Amino acid sequence: MKKYLLISAIALGTTAMIGWMGTEKTEKLATSDQYKVIKVDGQIVFQKTNADMKQGDVFLSGTALDFKTPQSRAAVISNLKGRFVLSASEQGQTNILPAANNVSSRAGALINLIDLQNHFSGKYLVIGKMKLQLGSEAFPMDDQNFFYLTYYHNEELIRKKLVNEGEYLIIDKEEIFKIDGKAIDIQEKEMTMFYRQGSESKKIGTFTPVFPDMTVLRSEVEVIMAEYADKDAATQIKEITAYLNEFYGNPQKDNLGEWLKAEFNLQ
Repeated sequence: MKKYLLISAIALGTTAMIGWMGTEKTEKLATSDQYKVIKVDGQIVFQKTNADMKQGDVFLSGTALDFKTPQSRAAVISNLKGRFVLSASEQGQTNILPAANNVSSRAGALINLIDLQNHFSGKYLVIGKMKLQLGSEAFPMDDQNFFYLTYYHNEELIRKKLVNEGEYLIIDKEEIFKIDGKAIDIQEKEMTMFYRQGSESKKIGTFTPVFPDMTVLRSEVEVIMAEYADKDAATQIKEITAYLNEFYGNPQKDNLGEWLKAEFNLQ
């Protein structure tokens, strides 16, 4: 009888142990397939609840989603797996694709025309008010020598002179999107930069400056930092830079660095 009770106890204990190990394994798998939403472009709906996906939501792999437009996408992150992008597949399923790992930023001294042309191209992320240092010998800035932007607003060509502080060129959305002293809507649009030297204007290049909502941008970066709280500063900055490249545009290294230091003491 005692032998029978001992065997039964061992069997029960083994079953409980297997059950506990199975539960722990299931919880680990569930955690590994769990992602925090950083940003949603367009509209994505959780099919089960009919609720719009939004920043801060938790997405579990396999959850049915409805992408309202083909361009809709979401940036999500997992502290175990990294950053991913959700998008619609042709079969109506959800693609969970590894995010682009492009961590390049616009950096280095701008001392000649080629430097400037390479710098002002593509999507150009401007965080807050940017101060860009230029070579004063190649690009003196005063009343007769200055940079200006052109863009179209209501089919009218607008020319905006950019101000400077010494050898620093100032790129300020509040001034750029102002016509006859009145503010206009800040929009993402293609612009062309020129350098005026005396009576001649030299085209620098055409690019698309991106001026993000700073409150929204801060909250997005907070999601990344929270998921990567156990990582060092260099890893966090690398991940933030890669995210900005993919969802906004190429940041300027000093502009981004100053903002991260001021807002998050991240450096």
